[in-house]
Amino acid sequence: MSEQKLPPEVQQLIAQYQAMRESYVKVDSELKLVEAEISEIDNVLENLQYLQNSTEVYKLIGQVLVKKSKDEVVKELQERKELLNLKKEKYKKQLEVLGKQLSDLEVKIREVLSKYGLVGQKQT
Repeated sequence: MSEQKLPPEVQQLIAQYQAMRESYVKVDSELKLVEAEISEIDNVLENLQYLQNSTEVYKLIGQVLVKKSKDEVVKELQERKELLNLKKEKYKKQLEVLGKQLSDLEVKIREVLSKYGLVGQKQT
């Protein structure tokens, strides 16, 4: 079977699609990391609620454990969680926009392939 070269217009659209798809995957990965950290913070906050307020706890900062009050740690974790929730919403909106752009681009690629009579043919 001879290899058929795609028209430049199609190649450009496919390259654009691949770049957009990579962006989608990257944002999705970031979203999953943020969600995992939020889950971890929720778990820590849940466990801290069983301790007395006067209890001193240790927080890992870099390679060092630092002694802090429970209230300080809870406040820091809640602030971090708020920031992460903002990031989470931003990533979700980005995924929604990218998903729509990908769908639109898929339709456009099909239209252009059809214009060149390439729809339904297997590309190698």
